[in-house]
Amino acid sequence: MAETLQNLSTGKYIAPFEPKEIKFDEFIVLRTKGTEEAYYALRAILLCCLGFEKVKEVIFPFDDIENPKDFITVRETVRELLKPGDFMDFTGGRKAISAAAVLSARDVGAHLVSTIIDQKEYGEMMVKFNKMKDKLESVYSKGDCRSYFCDLMSSTARTIVFF
Repeated sequence: MAETLQNLSTGKYIAPFEPKEIKFDEFIVLRTKGTEEAYYALRAILLCCLGFEKVKEVIFPFDDIENPKDFITVRETVRELLKPGDFMDFTGGRKAISAAAVLSARDVGAHLVSTIIDQKEYGEMMVKFNKMKDKLESVYSKGDCRSYFCDLMSSTARTIVFF
């Protein structure tokens, strides 16, 4: 997701329209319980590598969609958070949650975005993540940053805006 923000902010993405640099005021992370380590890594990368501080976290009270009520919860949450023209990255995560989020994003007129990372590079990034994940939880300010946190970002990621 950090790669998505970087690519959209610098105008380096593929889209059905002419790419341009996009300014973001806020970054909202929708996540399930039990994904704290990944969230801490993303938060650290956004702050330390991209200088982006305005990150809001929304935690669903479940690990995956197990019934129609959970599906509705995701859809309603996304509808409340997005406005027409916003960008919603559905890269990664649980399939059913992503599907619910995509449907709601389209309902409100948001752009759908995904970023592709080479699987070999992703594997290498996960090895690095596992070595430093205990250091990422305590990153709250620039003073907590370490340059090697940026090794968790792909240098070849390709972002696609679908709508």
